[in-house]
Amino acid sequence: MSERSGHEYTAFIPESLYKRISREIRREKYVTPYMLSEKYDMTVSLAKQVLRRLEKEGIVELYAPNRRAPIYIVKEGK
Repeated sequence: MSERSGHEYTAFIPESLYKRISREIRREKYVTPYMLSEKYDMTVSLAKQVLRRLEKEGIVELYAPNRRAPIYIVKEGK
């Protein structure tokens, strides 16, 4: 199952899991796709999509862009 959002295809992620990730990610100083994929048992590509969505919502900020392993920092006060 996939949804079309803009020009990019995104895999389906349950809203309950997404809310849990966005709530628990606030405790971290930084986060990478690999950290999410290991903690929540998902693929790295899905973790990248989740992080891009969190960035659009203003929860995280891209700190070190990299095609393979981007690093995001959690914004304070969000």
